[in-house]
Amino acid sequence: MEVIALISGGKDSFFSLLHTIANGHKVVALANLHPPTITTSDPITTHLPSTTPSALLPSTPGTKDELDSFMYQTVGHTVLPLYPHALNIPLYRKAITGTSVDQNLSYAHSSKRGDETEDLVPLLEYIIAQHPGVKAICTGAILSTYQRTRVESVCERLGLISLSYLWQREQAEILADMEVVGLDARIVKVAAVGLDPEGWLWENVTEARRRRMLDGLERKWGVHVAGEGGEYETVVVKGPGWRGIIEVPEDGREVVRSGGGVGHLKITKADFVPKEGVVEEVPQKDWVKDLRIPNIWDADFERILKTIISTLPTTPLPPHATPFSLPPDRVNPPPKPSISTFSQILFINNITSPPPSPSTPHQSITTEISSLLQTLSALLATHGASFRHITTCTLLLRHMSHFPLINTTYSTYFTTPLPPSRICISVGDLLPTGVNVMLGITADLSSPSPRLRRGLHVQSRSYWAPANIGPYSQSITSSGGWTSLAGMIPLVPASMELLNNAETREEVVGQAVLGLQHMWRVARAAEVAGILGCVVFVTRCEAVGPVVEAWKRAWERWKGEVGWKGLWSSSPQSSSSILERYGEEGEEEQEGKEEEEVGFTPPLIIAQTSSLPRSSTSEWAGTAIDGPWLHKLQNAYNSTRSPPSSSSPRLHVTPQSTTYGPNAPHSPAGGLQMFCLPPSSPSALAIEIKRRISAQQMEAGNATVYVPAGVASIGEFDTAWVECVGDGISMQVVPVERVWDGEGKEMSVGIAVRLGGKEDF
Repeated sequence: MEVIALISGGKDSFFSLLHTIANGHKVVALANLHPPTITTSDPITTHLPSTTPSALLPSTPGTKDELDSFMYQTVGHTVLPLYPHALNIPLYRKAITGTSVDQNLSYAHSSKRGDETEDLVPLLEYIIAQHPGVKAICTGAILSTYQRTRVESVCERLGLISLSYLWQREQAEILADMEVVGLDARIVKVAAVGLDPEGWLWENVTEARRRRMLDGLERKWGVHVAGEGGEYETVVVKGPGWRGIIEVPEDGREVVRSGGGVGHLKITKADFVPKEGVVEEVPQKDWVKDLRIPNIWDADFERILKTIISTLPTTPLPPHATPFSLPPDRVNPPPKPSISTFSQILFINNITSPPPSPSTPHQSITTEISSLLQTLSALLATHGASFRHITTCTLLLRHMSHFPLINTTYSTYFTTPLPPSRICISVGDLLPTGVNVMLGITADLSSPSPRLRRGLHVQSRSYWAPANIGPYSQSITSSGGWTSLAGMIPLVPASMELLNNAETREEVVGQAVLGLQHMWRVARAAEVAGILGCVVFVTRCEAVGPVVEAWKRAWERWKGEVGWKGLWSSSPQSSSSILERYGEEGEEEQEGKEEEEVGFTPPLIIAQTSSLPRSSTSEWAGTAIDGPWLHKLQNAYNSTRSPPSSSSPRLHVTPQSTTYGPNAPHSPAGGLQMFCLPPSSPSALAIEIKRRISAQQMEAGNATVYVPAGVASIGEFDTAWVECVGDGISMQVVPVERVWDGEGKEMSVGIAVRLGGKEDF
């Protein structure tokens, strides 16, 4: 693809440019936003490459070097006109006229007139007019959700792909890689303890000595070694593929102090110095010959992958089985919507489009999904809710080929930041007769504004995890600390292509392990305290064994730490154990104890279905508990105990054979109960499910039941549920071909039940 590189002059934007090239793209233009000047008349200025550019003139009087911008780096902006000559790529610049109107992490552009983010739109539109082949924009965000979501908002409106190859990468690793490729990034601003202007300004941050000093400051003060917390900013003066270097003489660097140890350089003189002799044009692909591309696998998951592959049978992978279809005489009417609420959580299950009228018996897919969503809108309205309250969706399709049409209409209903997480599967002809799409949703009625929602919606391509364009979020946290993790399939994040074609047993294993790694990375980035349970959809039974083995091995070394960053990590950012972590012994005493491996495995249900997105053979979806929410809950729980005693109950997370959740007496969070049942009749299964739920002595909320076609059709099981359970427990039925438990044993039905607490903090 042809790509625009959004650059600030800083190291991250230039390093992202290199990774963009390494992934097979061509950078055709540079884009930059700069502080306004009193003499600027043209809204956009163009700087074309030249081998003999003029030296940089002093800053225009009245120009402010450092804006109070949340979005753009402006310090060192006077150097920018020299970059097109260094890289032989044209630069397009526009003055920043807006301010930080919307300071939320997620960005909604519709009502934010005057926001500085919107200055990017006309600049990119102008560049696209000059380079009509442009398809994407690359940026250097590492941890800045604020910057990333704004770029993604602009890209969505302009039909561009956002490339963010540094996203969620280890900062120390990035700096080391920069040194290897020869990126010379000089510090032009410092704003953190330990970074004094005299000792740090104009130093090369990528050199080993400076990196070691930053490592020490990270350990001592929590400084981000790559400056992701605003600790420092840089300008690049030399890089791979450059036709020369940028020189800034000492008398062209004026130190400006702002108090509190903050200082920056005002660059008043600079020059581009071409390489000596005749400089041949270096193709962009040769710029990145020394660039290290991150391994797609985390070390632990690569180990899991190799271990499972080493135990595989040598027999060839059998061909796909024929999708299961119900016999013509099986009754399968559409179920009625099943609705319940508890603790401000609303469940609406089994939503389908109203039957078509006799005059138009064959409605189109677009008409069907539109009618379904209008039905959902009316049901939400009866509870004072709208689409912005929805936190997660389960989308069941008859044919995966319908997905593009369905998703186009679906997208028009979810237009606010942080759309619901989503599971999407095709169940083939197991859907009721005449139904091509069925939907179940969960909504959080306690949130008056989507701005208060916590979640993770990354739409940029990176090395981290697949981009979610959907629209659907990778994770959404609702009241009560529940975090839903969207269905994850084994796409290669950087290319968004399927890992392989699953033509061998080894390739099926690769898909299963990569999908789990994606969910694991999302959970860590979402800072959940732990995964409560997981459902994995597979399209062939040969994936079941690898799924079970991967799930068990992933949890072997888990230590029960709050903050997902604690898993398999010695990072100083990791938190401590939540297993009785905040009991009567006190925090300091607990920290002195040696951590023990918990070694339990949360419950797992595996369900075989007709097909999955992108022809994947597996899709992982989980339910987790939010780490920050758990801390808040613990503080509230402790405040009710005065004074504590050895007999006081502790609030903790504890594993059980079928339930993993905050199970202290009258736990406000409730719990998640997951189990499978052996073969029996639909009525007997419904009665047993009710008995097990009732035994938990908690408020029943909602059950999701995975029913194999050999046990019952949707209509048959729905009838048995209504007769044997009644309206006390709402139920989303998911028709599947087969079901296995977490040990890989085939079962009659799989159940995941959300249980409500008795009170709410």
